[in-house]
Amino acid sequence: MRSDRSDSRETIFRFEEAVDKPLVPRFFPLLQHGVLIRCRIGRSVAAFLREDIGATAETIDMIQSIILDGKPVDDPGAAFIRDGSTLALSAAMPGLVGATLRRGGTYSSFRSAITYHETGQASLQGEGYVRIKLFNLLMAELGPVVLRKGVFLSGRDVVSFMTGQSPDFWEGCRQITLDGAPVDAAGLRNAPWLSEKDRVFLVVTGG
Repeated sequence: MRSDRSDSRETIFRFEEAVDKPLVPRFFPLLQHGVLIRCRIGRSVAAFLREDIGATAETIDMIQSIILDGKPVDDPGAAFIRDGSTLALSAAMPGLVGATLRRGGTYSSFRSAITYHETGQASLQGEGYVRIKLFNLLMAELGPVVLRKGVFLSGRDVVSFMTGQSPDFWEGCRQITLDGAPVDAAGLRNAPWLSEKDRVFLVVTGG
């Protein structure tokens, strides 16, 4: 079994699943919990959404709340991604909380003390990792695109996901490969090949 070692403590596996389209939403809780994406850092959130996530202008308009490293963002073109950043994206949320977090909204002044502002220090450019979290309608809108491009997960999260799936999920897995080699779904249910210290690059296609 081939795998890439990034250091002495972890092994990175490439795991690809082709599943029946109705099963793709089964992976959405992983996106809500947060997944790592390898990308170019030092660019704006807007550029990240367009170029790395593949979001269309219409989809970006749907994103009403952008939280970068715990702070609401009003202008995605003026907030910059750094290595290790966490980016949470949501469509419109109900209530006062949703109205307050909405970018550029009427109530955005209520949170001026916590709104994201650049420090003026130049962002280093290069390759890095960003943790992305998707909520509500954006899971259905962006989830399949993100999963098709591929995400990094901890071994623990993959084991938890696999062991929680029902038989109909595994029946709907049309093709599964591990490090490029076809594998049988029955042998993956308890993920015996994986330890919690491992990292998995997961690619999911549905159709």
